[in-house]
This record gives sequence, C-alpha cells and structure tokens, in this order.
Amino acid sequence: MKMKRKVLCLAAVLSLLAATIVPVPLMHAEDAADGADAAPESAGATASTDEEYQVVDENANLRLSAKLATGEIMVEDLRTGRVWYSNPLDANDDPLASGVNKAALLSQITITYTAQQGQVMTETSYMNSVTKDGLTSKMEDGQVIFVYDFVKPEIRIPVKYTLTEDSLVASLLTKEIEEYGTSDLNTVDVLPFFGAGSTEDEGYLLVPDGSGALIDFNNGKTSAAGFESILYGYDYGTSDRSMNTDEALKAARTQSQNLYLPVFGLKSNEDGYFAIITESEGRSTVKAQSAGRSTSYNAAWASYTYRAQGSVRMLQQQFDQQVTTISERDPDSNDTFQVSYRFLETGENEYTDMAELYREYLIENDGLVQRVEKGDIPLYLDLYGYIRKTKAFFGIPKDTKIATTTFEDAISIIEQLNEAGIMNTVVKYNYWMKNGYYSKIQTNAKIDGTVGSQKDLDKLNSLLESNGGSLYLSVDLTNVYKTGSGFSTWGDALNNVANTTQPMYTFSLDNASIDSRYKAGYLTRPSKLADFFGTFLKNYASRSVSGLAVDALGNTVYSDLSSNGISRSEIPDLYRSILDTALESVDSLMVTGAGDYAATRATHIMNSPLYSSNYDIEDRNVPFYQIVFHGYVNYSIGATNLSSNPEIMALKCLETGAAPMYSWVGRNSSELISSRSDFLYSADYERWMDSAIEDYNTVNGVLKDVADLPITGHEQLADNVYQTTYGDATRVIVNYNSESVVIDGQTIEATGFAVVE
Repeated sequence: MKMKRKVLCLAAVLSLLAATIVPVPLMHAEDAADGADAAPESAGATASTDEEYQVVDENANLRLSAKLATGEIMVEDLRTGRVWYSNPLDANDDPLASGVNKAALLSQITITYTAQQGQVMTETSYMNSVTKDGLTSKMEDGQVIFVYDFVKPEIRIPVKYTLTEDSLVASLLTKEIEEYGTSDLNTVDVLPFFGAGSTEDEGYLLVPDGSGALIDFNNGKTSAAGFESILYGYDYGTSDRSMNTDEALKAARTQSQNLYLPVFGLKSNEDGYFAIITESEGRSTVKAQSAGRSTSYNAAWASYTYRAQGSVRMLQQQFDQQVTTISERDPDSNDTFQVSYRFLETGENEYTDMAELYREYLIENDGLVQRVEKGDIPLYLDLYGYIRKTKAFFGIPKDTKIATTTFEDAISIIEQLNEAGIMNTVVKYNYWMKNGYYSKIQTNAKIDGTVGSQKDLDKLNSLLESNGGSLYLSVDLTNVYKTGSGFSTWGDALNNVANTTQPMYTFSLDNASIDSRYKAGYLTRPSKLADFFGTFLKNYASRSVSGLAVDALGNTVYSDLSSNGISRSEIPDLYRSILDTALESVDSLMVTGAGDYAATRATHIMNSPLYSSNYDIEDRNVPFYQIVFHGYVNYSIGATNLSSNPEIMALKCLETGAAPMYSWVGRNSSELISSRSDFLYSADYERWMDSAIEDYNTVNGVLKDVADLPITGHEQLADNVYQTTYGDATRVIVNYNSESVVIDGQTIEATGFAVVE
C-alpha cells in the first residue's frame, strides 16, 4: 500500500487509481485528486460496447433487462413507455464528474472498507471490479445475480435483481458476501444513480428527513453537502455524541431530525419512482445529491452498513483521553438488504402519491389499521407528575421530590376543559411511577405518593373515559439512570464495541457540551428489553388503565456492538414484538416520534415530526409523515406552549391534520428552573387554558369532519401559503404571511385559513 502511494504521487498517468481510494464515496469536483481529468479515458467506453441488454423477466407492467458483462440493468415501464437505467446513458460525457465521481456514475455499487493498516478506503464496482475482470453473472428464473469481486480488498459482493408486479427489487445477498483477504467491508451504496435526473430534467428528490423534505433538481446549491442521514436516528450503540464534537454540535444546534420512515423517492418530469427499504432497514442510510456539485445528475439512494464502526475512549499515559475507532466484530447476520423501487404512473408522481403507496404498503405488510373515527379530534395533554431537585435546607443540599401535577390537579384541568365543551381529551401522564424520575428502571409500576393514590388515579381515569377521553401512563424502559431494581451495568446496560459500559450523557441546551450537573445514564441492552417489559406489564395490570404510553421505542434505535450483541437490523422487529406483546395486555398504545415499526401499532403518536432538519441542500419541508398516517392514526405535532412560534401552531395543525397538544404542569412551575425538566420552560397550564380552548375549537371545527379521511393532496400555492386536501371534497388553505393573500378570487386573512368544500 505504501509503495502504491509513492508511485501514485510520482506518476500522473495513474491518477484515476488514486481517485478511487478516498475517504468519501462522492467528492466535489475541485476536491478530486490531481490528474483526475484522465478518468474519462481510463473509465473507457460507457459500460455497454461489447454486449447488448438481455431480457431477464417481464410481466404485464414491467420488463427487466441486463448487460451481463457490465452489471447494468434497465427497467421498461410498459404502461408509460419510460425506461429506467441503473446508470446514466451519457455518464462518460459528464463534463463535471471526474475521478471517483466519474467511476461512480458507471457503477451499480460503491463500497467502503477498512484495510489491514486501518485506513478506510472507497472503491467503485466499475473501476475496481468490472474493469479488473471481477464481475460474474447468472440469469435464470426471472432474476439476475451479479457477483462483484473487488480484487484489491479481496471482497466479493452479490447483487440480485427481480421484478414484482409493479416494482424492481434490488437485493444485496449479505449472507453470501465474502471477505477472503484481510480487509473488512464497512458499507455498500446500492444503485447510487438509478433513474438519476439530468440537468435537462425537472423534478425533485424526496428524503424522509423528519416530516419529509424535497431537494429540487438542479437547485444550484453547489456548495452544500449532499444529504446523508442514518435511518431511525443517531446510533448511540456506536458512540456517545460527545466523542465527536462536530456531530454533537450538529445535533444540538441544528436540531437535526430523525428519519422515521425507510423510504425515498424521485420525481422526474411526468414520471418517478418511490423506493422502500424492505429488509435490514435498521442498518441503512439514505443519501441524495442535486446536480452541480460533483456530477451533473440528481440522485437518491440507499446505503447499507455491513460492519459498523464503534468509538471508545482510551486513557493515555498523561491521563488524556483519545477516541479510538474499532470495527464491529461480526458483520450483519441478516440474509439480505433489500430496496424495492415502485414505478409511478404518468402524472401520479407527487410526494402525496408516494405517501399513498407507502400507506398501502404498511397496511399490507406491517399491520397498519384504521384507528381513527369521524368526530371530535383529541386535545392532547402532556402532563408531568413530579420532579426531583436538589434544594438547600439550612445550608445543606438535599434531594427533594416536588409535585408538579398531582392526579387531583389533572382532574381539575380536565373538568375545566369539560366545562368548556372539550370532551375528547387524551392525557399522557409522565413521572407518575416510584423511581420514575431519572432513576432506576421503571418496572415496578407503583404509584409515587407524591402524585396521589390508586383511588385518585381511578377517579382521573373514570372522568376521562366517561367524557370520551383516555389516559396513557408513560413508561421508559430504554433509558436508565441508576442501577438496582434488577438492572445492573454488568448484564443489562448497553456495552460498546470494547465491552465497556456505553455512557449516555445529558447535554446543555445552550452550548452542546456535557452537562456536568448530571451523571451519565445507561441504555438497556436490546436483548434484555423484552424481559423488562414483561415484568412491567404484569405489574401495570394492577393500575387498571387500558392505555399505555411507551416512550423511547419509537425514536431510539441503537446497535449492540459488544460480544454476543444484537445487530441494529434486528431492532425494529424486536420493537415490533415488544409492542405486539404490550397490546395483549392493554387496549391501545401511545408512542412518541415514531418510526414506522411503532407507528403502525399505535392509536396515538405524540410529537410527530413537524419539520425537516433544514439542511442546506434541502429546498422545502413537506408533511410526508402526516400524509402517510392521517385517517389511520391520531397524532400531534408538538406542544403549542413550547413552540418558538405558538401563534401559528393552530395553522400547522390544519395543514398537517394534527390535533393540538400542550405540555403542562398543574403547580410549582417555577421549580422547573434548573431541574432536569427545565425544557418545560412555559408549562403553567393556567397561562394557556384560554388559548388552548380557543385553538382547539378552531382546529376541531375543521378537522372533525375529515378526521377519518386520508390526505389526498398537499401543495404550495404561494409564498407561505399551502393547501391540504382531505378525502375528495375538503380543501384547507392556510396563510402563514403577516398580510392577507388572494387565492382563486378568495381573500385569506393574515395568519388565517379558508375551508373550501
């Protein structure tokens, strides 16, 4: 390796090879290695000179063909006449791409791997397998399998393509990947330029960032980094966020959102496709780029993590700490990583059409059923029972419990809402359990006397149910802050790749540094979660409450890289099993977030994502998440009283079909300052009661008649003016501007709305 690098530095004629050994899959043109302009000549003919396409399979809608010598495929949509290619036809003529970017345009997969010396390298299938006589193929029984032998790292990767009625299914046969040398395979990008739009095309890329975001074709943001985000959010099993300063700052200061749904999409002129990651989605990353930075193409794709990288702190001789990266011991154990590309019919290629397809997929494959009825929507109350805080008594600090919303307080709040005519109140009640406030694992299901008694709880539950509302007591068995009650760091806490306890820190909101006031907590080892939930559910039965709010499972998916750990690809199915078991004990579930695996099992979703992360490359937010679930699951979009702009939250509810939500305490709101619950900075219910009643009546007056209908349309009509269509008849137009606007002859007042039947 060292000898090669010396030769590369001296010989410009080998510059293309240097360009294929870089730390990132795609580079900005000016970042390419010196002499990379030689790449087009080395890259050679456009991967199709000596063999024509051969038909692999055909049905009433699609025809799949392949070039066995190069790995290229194409899919003809027989309904529309559109042909979708794995690689751009004129990729070799791209005036912008060079080096590894040119090679990537001609490739069906790109990989990263760790060499024996520890360097992380990137290689493309065209330059590092096909042109090295490393590609073999087999076509039979309506499928084609290509095996890419990457000669230098000595890694073989098989990829299979098949058709369903209206989709192309691309599968990495992960069980058959061979590492026959000393290199460790890390990631595989699958079909990075499938169906890519050129600079002549019009359209956008859909990424599932938070609520959803669109990246316009050719948006001119050549200085913006490409989109790249791991599905289901940050993986705390690989490292804690404090190990990477840039990552910690990014997470805290930009408020990056989770990717809750394993999908992406592409609209190109009048056609498009919608992709669903259907296997091993827990190990996937969604990537996208707009033309102009590194290539002349607009593309979205999925990347698969075959072997994760874990980071640990190592103590040095001078008592300094150094972060060391260690590869996962064993690669993913799942059989396949699979992406299904559903081709959209002409004129039915908007993100609303994609959301409808995904809803249908969840109904058919993941148990989504309609749990919403026409009528009054919920008013969500997110109540907090008590806190613990260190207070001084005669100069001596003492850990003190402070009631913030007792059961009696909650009853009083509900009665005030009932008197105002609001009946469908849905309460999530937090911090009610003994040792339930940043303490030991919460399996006991015992009521802390600070908030009341079982008799008080029964009264609250009865009041809600008799008036059409419901109660959900919350539990979090994922995050644990103290050992004991059957939880030990030795066997129950998540360990890192070095088999030491993985710490979970609290970060300050103002500067993203570790909050030194609080000790690090723990994540429960995934293999232990089911047992802890079983214990809790047995104890919870004595509370006689039919609903349960399960925190963390909806928005926290993490690897277990320790010895005998569980792959992240297995976690979504593990969570599905836990939630299904919970539904055998309670009538309905409330989740927070939440990922598709949890949302399909929930009656209520609290804090469904309202925005995307607003990365530079993204052009606009869309309520893709809400479009998928409206009419099937009830949801909120966050607490109005905690919003930076509470005045527009009612409009956001009307645009997204969400029910209003408030996070409140019934007493001692001033004690929240300098506590671990200081995120409740504006939670005194008395300050918000009147506006809550007013906003609820406004939103409910519109949405109660369409609560059980899907969202069938969503579009931007003008700057800060959006229209949402519910079912086939009702359109709601919201105006976020400070001035009135006229739409189709109708005046819509500033920060107002109109309903059109």
